[in-house]
Order: sequence, then structure tokens, then C-alpha cells
Amino acid sequence: MNANNFADVRDAIILLGKEFEFASGIRAIAADHIIREKGIDDPDELFDACEELIGSANLFESYDDALNTRPTDFVLGQGCPFPSLNAYIELSDVYRADWISLALTEYAAHYGSTELRKFAPRNAEQMIDRARERLGDAVLLKVGTDIGESLQGLSARLNGALSLRSHAAT
Repeated sequence: MNANNFADVRDAIILLGKEFEFASGIRAIAADHIIREKGIDDPDELFDACEELIGSANLFESYDDALNTRPTDFVLGQGCPFPSLNAYIELSDVYRADWISLALTEYAAHYGSTELRKFAPRNAEQMIDRARERLGDAVLLKVGTDIGESLQGLSARLNGALSLRSHAAT
């Protein structure tokens, strides 16, 4: 591994670690699922698949963009979350199937807060577990929202059809 690759991997580890330490980690857990299930290694495809799975609000978490509907003081970047998506792809190439666990343990041991460094492997697993729980909640919310929007659309079409029918009868 040359120096540039090492620096790229280190930067990806730090970005991932900050997402878990200071944000929800939902996007990374969703990306891991998508990378494993669909074998996606293209950032644009990963963006679309994440948005479909977790919605725009969670996809844009920690990025300064209009689609981030829940902004906080913690900001990883401007606009679309491609730095994060590229980091996930980089880390999955380097660490393979256990990329989140291995990279997050590395972050906790060497780059995270003092508290994280004390028991790095355990703390990394706890952050992953919390993010998995949040992902489950986010997916349920996204499905519920999608169903609600579908029902609203169906209701509007049904009302329109009933309105046309009542006008045709008169």
C-alpha cells in the first residue's frame, strides 16, 4: 500500500468514525447492507440505493444541503454525501465483509475521543449496534411514509373518479 492509499484509507476511517461518534451511523449501516446484498461499488448507484432504503433526510445527515431536513452543528461537508459514500466503498475494498467493524475499531483505538480509546473494540461494537437499531427505525419510518403517500395518492384518485362519476350521472 503506497502512502497515498494509506492516507485515503485513514481519511475514510476518520470520516466513518465521526459519523458514528457524532451522528447516527444510519447511512453507513444502510450502505453496508446494500454493498453486501447488491454488490454495488459505484457511488451514484449507492446514493440511489441508500435514498430508496433510508430516505433523503437520513442520506443527507451531517451534510449542509437543503435535503438535510434535520441539520445539526455537526457537518461533514457541503451538498451531497459523496465523501461518505466514497469512503464506504474504499473501506469495503480494503477490509472486505467486516469493513465497518474493523474500520470503526481502528477509529476508536487511534482517532476517536479518549473515552472511545479505552475499550476500542467494545465501543466500536456498541456504536454499530446503536446505528443498526436506528437503521431499523429509519426503515420502518420510510416504509410508513411511503405507504402514507401511496394511500394519499390512491385516495385522491378515488375521489377524482367518484367526482367524475357523480358529474356523469347528472
